[in-house]
Amino acid sequence: MSPSLIGDNYAKDLSMLPSFPGGSFVSNTINFLSPDDVIIYRLTETTYDGADFDHIAVIEELGFHSSDFISDHIDELREDNVEDEIIVQTILNLDMVDDSLTKIVARFAYDNFLFKNRDDEDDLGKQIRGAYVGPEYAGAGLAGQVYRQLAILHRHLVCDNTQTTFGAALWAGTVRNVAGRVDIYNAALNQYVEELDNGAIGVNGCVPWDIGKLNPGNLGKWAQYPFNATINHCYYLVLIISA
Repeated sequence: MSPSLIGDNYAKDLSMLPSFPGGSFVSNTINFLSPDDVIIYRLTETTYDGADFDHIAVIEELGFHSSDFISDHIDELREDNVEDEIIVQTILNLDMVDDSLTKIVARFAYDNFLFKNRDDEDDLGKQIRGAYVGPEYAGAGLAGQVYRQLAILHRHLVCDNTQTTFGAALWAGTVRNVAGRVDIYNAALNQYVEELDNGAIGVNGCVPWDIGKLNPGNLGKWAQYPFNATINHCYYLVLIISA
């Protein structure tokens, strides 16, 4: 469990559903509006029994009949300072979703994660184990918004075992801004370390990332952030969003 950096060409194949000997059921469905845009997404979480992952969340961009009317209506509601949650429900109540225009744009896989919270009490979160966002949506803030929804739904969301430089930068910046407080956690000792602050450093100076086997001259999006050069692998450290 580590924020060790890996190359950006790394990917976990989430194009297929996981193999599982047991059953499955839809455990949660959330509709949310993209900030500063008129796109409504649907997150459908399926829980699996004895599968490769405990949960898979499929993200769809909803298509609508008379899409121009829908876009204009969302803009009008925003001009009236209507909250996004109410806007989404208002649009869905029009019953104008067009399934033929609705498309899957991302998938996220995550498992149960037991940990000790800041009060040293047992708590449960979800640890990201794989993430795929379609190329045309990558870099558009969708992953951060999905993490925000998952943090609200499950209270605590934990980073993946390994992160690309893009994923690490997402947690260091965007996730803190849109999803909630991010804490550094020592999974080996089962104890809270400190809150992650600006610049990918803990409030008391902890640097939770190392660069793994990456060439220091090829850090991409991570070039603006520090890394722990004294530890080969920070496997015992994870990052936890608390909504």
